[in-house]
Amino acid sequence: MLVGFTILVLVGGWPNLRRLTPIIVALFSVGLAVWPFFTPAGGSTLIAFGPVALTEREIFFALGRSERIATFIFGGLIFVTTTTNEEIVRGLRQLGFPYVFCFAIGTALRLFPTFIDAAQTVRQAQEARGLDIQSGGLRDRLRNYIPLLIPVFMTAFRNVTTQSMALEARGFDTQRQRTFYNKTSLKRVDWAVILVAFVVAVTAVWLRTQGFGTLWHHSSSRSMTTAVCVREAIHTFHSVGW
Repeated sequence: MLVGFTILVLVGGWPNLRRLTPIIVALFSVGLAVWPFFTPAGGSTLIAFGPVALTEREIFFALGRSERIATFIFGGLIFVTTTTNEEIVRGLRQLGFPYVFCFAIGTALRLFPTFIDAAQTVRQAQEARGLDIQSGGLRDRLRNYIPLLIPVFMTAFRNVTTQSMALEARGFDTQRQRTFYNKTSLKRVDWAVILVAFVVAVTAVWLRTQGFGTLWHHSSSRSMTTAVCVREAIHTFHSVGW
């Protein structure tokens, strides 16, 4: 996660990350709070408050899952920061994907910033009309966001309808063969990145098959440690003549 964050900042993705920071923090916090309830207890107790006690396995597993979600988002932001929509559509088409699929991906990536801007505009308009979003507890804040949902979704539907009408007016045809002004060819840097990504993916899959990053590996490691301790204790008892 730290490596992904560093690369994202270096390639100039800090503005995109700053816009999605509330979403990332919310997903990370929800995962960190929810996953312990679906994880078997194990290890020593690290946090205990009232009837709730969180063990080492529960906390580490929840932290790992939340970090995985954040890393996935960082990787996506790196991709959309360093690659334009036109390059994505052209690259997918050169790989043999149907143009309908490529156009849908490019349109979705183009509408996502518009959706975020519309949400911010609706929020500012509701606050100007006297809606207080920041006051109250967590439940009150979530309830205050409900009046924002309908205008945001209506704005998104209106934008999609306008774009579809514009495409029909210009004679957009998904069956016609498409040509591109520029054709991208893979260079040495691209092949090097592909090779590194392939090695990382194969290594990750191999580590996964060996049990790393799973509850089974954690449990087996702890069981082996316990077995070794028991064996050493029995050996000590025999050496002293018990």
